[in-house]
Amino acid sequence: MVFERLLRKKLKIPKRKWTFYKGVNRFQRWIELALLIAFLLSIWVVDNLYLWLIGYFVISASFRAFMEWKFKKDEDKEYILTLYNLFIYVVILIVGFYILQVN
Repeated sequence: MVFERLLRKKLKIPKRKWTFYKGVNRFQRWIELALLIAFLLSIWVVDNLYLWLIGYFVISASFRAFMEWKFKKDEDKEYILTLYNLFIYVVILIVGFYILQVN
C-alpha cells in the first residue's frame, strides 16, 4: 500500500475514486467476464485449487495490464500499478500455498 502510493506519486498517476474497475473498452470487459466465469465453473474440476487460483490471477491481471498499456498508455501508467499488484498477489498466494503444504 505504501509502495503503491510512492509509485503513484513518482509516476504522477492520478488516484482513482473508490469505484469498481471499469475496463478500457467493451472487449476487455467481455474477456474478463469470460475468464471469471470459466474460472468459477472449473473450480469443481481442478484438483489443485491453489495453483489454479494463482494461474487465474496471473492471466487476468496480465490481460488487464496489457489492455491498459495498449489503449491507455498515453493517458496514465496504471498498467505499472496493475503489474505491481499482480506481483504482490502472486507472492502472497505462493507463500500461502507453501504454508498450507507444510501443515
